[in-house]
Amino acid sequence: MTFQLSADDVLSALSVCCGEPLEDPAEAVAALRQGQPSLTATLYSAWAADGVTLDPGIAYDLELATSRVTFYRTVAAELAARVSDLTPIKGLEVADRYPSGLGRTMNDLDYVAGTEAALWRAAGLLIDDGWDLHTGTFACFGDRLHMMVSLRRPHESRFVLPYGVEIATWWSLGDLAGVPPLTAMPQPWRAPAVKNTLMLLFERFEQRFRARDLIDASLLVASASEDELITLTRALTALGLWPEYAELAALVARTSLPPLPPPPRRNQLDTRARRAIRSAAVLRRPLTGMARHLQRRNIKGASARIEQRSWAAAAERLSAGASVRAGVLAFGLPLDGAPRGDAPTATLHERDRLAWVDTPVGRFLLTIGDEVDEDTVAELSGPVPSPATTGANP
Repeated sequence: MTFQLSADDVLSALSVCCGEPLEDPAEAVAALRQGQPSLTATLYSAWAADGVTLDPGIAYDLELATSRVTFYRTVAAELAARVSDLTPIKGLEVADRYPSGLGRTMNDLDYVAGTEAALWRAAGLLIDDGWDLHTGTFACFGDRLHMMVSLRRPHESRFVLPYGVEIATWWSLGDLAGVPPLTAMPQPWRAPAVKNTLMLLFERFEQRFRARDLIDASLLVASASEDELITLTRALTALGLWPEYAELAALVARTSLPPLPPPPRRNQLDTRARRAIRSAAVLRRPLTGMARHLQRRNIKGASARIEQRSWAAAAERLSAGASVRAGVLAFGLPLDGAPRGDAPTATLHERDRLAWVDTPVGRFLLTIGDEVDEDTVAELSGPVPSPATTGANP
């Protein structure tokens, strides 16, 4: 099923997420700029499609968003042609479900690599094409070292955020507690309408649903076949995402968008019970379990001041290597000047409280806190660090 998306539909989603009606275009533009920038291209293009004359500033913002998507289509086509085991997440697949003439703001491209080799191949191709390593994220799930690398490329204008590509070996981190990381996805779930709805729901663990999420969800579900809706229902049960789906469905129901199928209340109650059991199991290892809990709160922006202090204290006690092995996220700082690793996969090295990862595209210094020692950076940026304990899969 398809439907036309009018400016009034877009404004209804924006009003629901802002918590108040938006009486005129100036209020809507202010709402976008203050808290809903991801809806910019959609609202501006919907106004243009409705025959509204955009002023030069609004038209320029729309052109920036449109040209950014055009650039990403070129990048995506090149990666698809040269790296087979790479699956796109949301982004262009969702944008292609928007009615003709309506845009979707895209900050970056997101991919899941089916193998670590595919991740490094894709990253290497981008680096060779002028992209820069920005950050890395590392953690062990199921006794395997998993990672995400973020790459950036300067925009043509120095006043515009750079282009971005993120490639991970996981589909989602879950909530680092009751909802475990998703590191493998069954083939039936990979249908775009199913996969991208799941990824949208997983993002609720990082931030509240935004107006664009409501539109994305409505378009995705409307495009799904009956078999795909059945698959989505089974996936929601298996992954324990019914509470997030129920929240999203309730928000969509308050707009003029086509509604989502109603969630069974029993499924939500069962899901919350299973989450509580899993969350308790995480805390069987008090220090690392608490670290994962506090890190999750920090990522969601929900931590109180005392929790922030507790996280800082835990980060001081835990070494980066021990944290990675325990499933705590360690953030990787790419080191300029360090050689690329000889092995085809990432290798974790540890020395006392210090840890780094050598990869086929460069070396990353690991940290779970906010501070990085400059002497350590200088040492590890050289070709041969001091002896260390090594393990590719801790």
